[in-house]
Amino acid sequence: MACDNNDLCPPHNYGRLQWIADQLGSRYGVSLSKESVRRWASGEGSPRPDKGKLLAELLKVDESWLLLGVQPEGDRKTVGATQNAAVNLLSGILLARDITVALPDEDDPLKDCVNLYAVIGGRQLRLHATFGQPSAGGAKFLIPVQFENVTVIGVVPTGDDGTFNLYHLLPSAISKYGNKRGGYIEMSGEVSEYSVAVKDVKCPRIRSVKAML
Repeated sequence: MACDNNDLCPPHNYGRLQWIADQLGSRYGVSLSKESVRRWASGEGSPRPDKGKLLAELLKVDESWLLLGVQPEGDRKTVGATQNAAVNLLSGILLARDITVALPDEDDPLKDCVNLYAVIGGRQLRLHATFGQPSAGGAKFLIPVQFENVTVIGVVPTGDDGTFNLYHLLPSAISKYGNKRGGYIEMSGEVSEYSVAVKDVKCPRIRSVKAML
């Protein structure tokens, strides 16, 4: 999966193992045989921690997930109550404004990244809602790898009074600062009333439905 989600890694049976060996050699000076890489990929062996760290960096995935099969804590939460709450909240807001929403069908090729379809301002939008999990100084979001196919909406609680703000998590912020963690991209930012600041990219708060366009 780590190789499948990497944009630069060749497909299986099209030079993938040799590419990994070559990249580790040219980037990090690590001498590896194609057979060693094959053993890693097939699960017959595991890289030493130092090489595993470099492999995770090369593939842009979480090191513990790659080496141990341990998914980040956030991955489990995303498919649980908080993710459902984010989708339900966004759906409820749109329905309250007489906007028709629809869930993706089981055979929809984008069902892994689209939570909702909605027609706003005469345009059909593909929406993905993600809950902002509290993190040091802000919030952490888990975003689908296919983020460029959807409008990503961050749902962030504002306090203990049951209110939330919505933010448009911009593709420029995700592509520049998001980190792949297994089947998701993880991104953190500082939350304010006006935006989620992901370093130098400010993802604006959504104050009207048309701001999703």
